[in-house]
Amino acid sequence: MSYKIKYINLAAQHNSIGNEIKREIDNVFKNSAFILRNSVLKFEQKICKILGVKYCVSVNSGTDALLFALSQAGLKKNDEVITPSHTYVASVSAIDHVGAVPIFVDIADDFNIDPNLIEKKITKKTKAILVVHLNGRCCDMKPILKIAKKYKLKIIEDAAQGFGAKYNGKYIGNFGLAAAFSLHPMKNLSVPGDGGFLTTNNKKVYEKVLLLRDHGRIKVGNKEVRKCYGFNSRLDNLHASIALIKLKYFFGWMSKRRKIAKFYNQELKSISDHIITPKLDEKNKLYEDTFNSYVIRSKKRNALKKYLLKNKIEVFSHIDKGVHLEKNLYSKNIKLPKTEQLEKEILSLPIYPELSKKQQLTICNAVKKFYNK
Repeated sequence: MSYKIKYINLAAQHNSIGNEIKREIDNVFKNSAFILRNSVLKFEQKICKILGVKYCVSVNSGTDALLFALSQAGLKKNDEVITPSHTYVASVSAIDHVGAVPIFVDIADDFNIDPNLIEKKITKKTKAILVVHLNGRCCDMKPILKIAKKYKLKIIEDAAQGFGAKYNGKYIGNFGLAAAFSLHPMKNLSVPGDGGFLTTNNKKVYEKVLLLRDHGRIKVGNKEVRKCYGFNSRLDNLHASIALIKLKYFFGWMSKRRKIAKFYNQELKSISDHIITPKLDEKNKLYEDTFNSYVIRSKKRNALKKYLLKNKIEVFSHIDKGVHLEKNLYSKNIKLPKTEQLEKEILSLPIYPELSKKQQLTICNAVKKFYNK
């Protein structure tokens, strides 16, 4: 279907910076600099400077970043990792791939793990908490950090949707042993394909992940030494150079996303009996969201979704089935009431910096018309 308003319009973003990107791509080809060259190192250094972390390793996907982060948590076979079920499957598959067992905890109204429910799920086998910062909103980290300290648990951050978001003045990516970020085209900071990066303040983790991403090899003087088995998980120079250009505009784009979210909330206030909009923390500033997604809740989600799509407004009901309900992946029969309730109600509206005020109003009017008809 051809949509009047797309959910995300990467072509519009490209139009605004396309000339810069073309010049940089030409330079990459001119210099034949494709694998682990200068742009990759510059990107990693820039990420460290922005987030205030000591180390960054770019990799070929957010999924690999998760896998590498968990691989450094000292997990043994059948150790338990606490995490939400309301997340993309990559979060949980990474736990499985390192031989650990996911222990699911229900979510709060912000779609992130509910800190009040974590402690009761801790056992002698629990070794880590994998927090997932969903939709550009950081988890409530203060109580989670307190629990982790009490039980000596490692914290790994799934920050795939969280780049640029803050909690109590601190950027996501600084709260645990390591954090995994994605550069997938649907993310706030994206490349035209797959890509990701890992951040850490732990030198040993940094050095090991450097090895893992490139078949376990490292240069010692003029020689190449292979120190362990590894993977082919390098962010290529083309993607790194494009990401570097986008970083120049990133925080301006995030400001626009926040303004759109605020506009949506104001416009949809008149139908607050029918939908629940995201809560903006403009007063306390505990949370500084980036709105990777703008997610509303509606008891009539399916009908509203169908109506908006029919009116050529592209919307998604992202993560409408928790991993604990995927019977081919998870065999235990558990109940997560909040997760299961919210997943029947969530709907993501278009949100991106190039979305015009006219388009924003068209979206809001369509939602209001559905409930007022």
